[in-house]
Amino acid sequence: MRQASPPVMAVSPAALLLCGPCLAAACVLALPFRLAAQTPPQPSQQIIIIKQMHFEPTTLNVKAGDRVEWKNEDIFSHTATANDGSFDSGLIAPGGSWQTTISKNGTIAYHCRPHPNMAAELVVAQPGGRTQHKVGGVSGEEGRISLAWSPPKRPEEIHPILVNFTAALLPLALLSDLLGRIFRRQGLHTTGLWMMVYEGAITPLTAIAGWWWRSGEGDQLPAKLIMLHQWLGTAAALLFIVLAAWRWRFHRRALPPSWTYLVFVFVAVLALIYQGSLGGAMVFGQ
Repeated sequence: MRQASPPVMAVSPAALLLCGPCLAAACVLALPFRLAAQTPPQPSQQIIIIKQMHFEPTTLNVKAGDRVEWKNEDIFSHTATANDGSFDSGLIAPGGSWQTTISKNGTIAYHCRPHPNMAAELVVAQPGGRTQHKVGGVSGEEGRISLAWSPPKRPEEIHPILVNFTAALLPLALLSDLLGRIFRRQGLHTTGLWMMVYEGAITPLTAIAGWWWRSGEGDQLPAKLIMLHQWLGTAAALLFIVLAAWRWRFHRRALPPSWTYLVFVFVAVLALIYQGSLGGAMVFGQ
């Protein structure tokens, strides 16, 4: 006997009329989600505030294609200058702003050209990608870079190093000769002699590095301060050479330095302190 086939349920025209609008509505509702999934993320606007001689935040996570704006709320003009040269704002006056579109990936370190101590970075990820999260505020790559040593190459890196030698040697030479006269110790006089000789040898190199910095960044520095600073520095370099030669004459005669010489060195120390205050005013804006 043939097995009877199950009856086929017929769909009435009225049911089809009811299902049609439901399917259409479902498609319309799903369309925005489909389009949203296919639409790439839109670039965003990021803002960095410059105030009290620093960038805030010092580390900003962005995506390639984002626009970053620097707003200067400080009382001094500053720049936002990428270390790799990918962007440079030029001077941003107090109350002004500057923006650029970030196009490259990775970490972009930047600084202020007139004030190299002001430094920050942008951590850039691909659009739709994830930015690198830092553990304890320091990423692994940044930690490796910070521990690596590289020789100074730019004048704003070389000049402060030489200034530190200059600032330390002159007062120590004066102190050694003063103590040598008070305690009648020839060893202290010998120490003062060689520190003054080193002073006379290093200070011209300091002045050269300062002029090199001036030639590249002079238009970004306060005009009156940099003019006074550069000529005082040049005069100091010549003065210290004269003092070193003067001190060597006492050594050749096996005599302790005279009080007249020591007074001149003391005046030179005061001039060096004033010169350092001018440099600090340019670098730190105080």
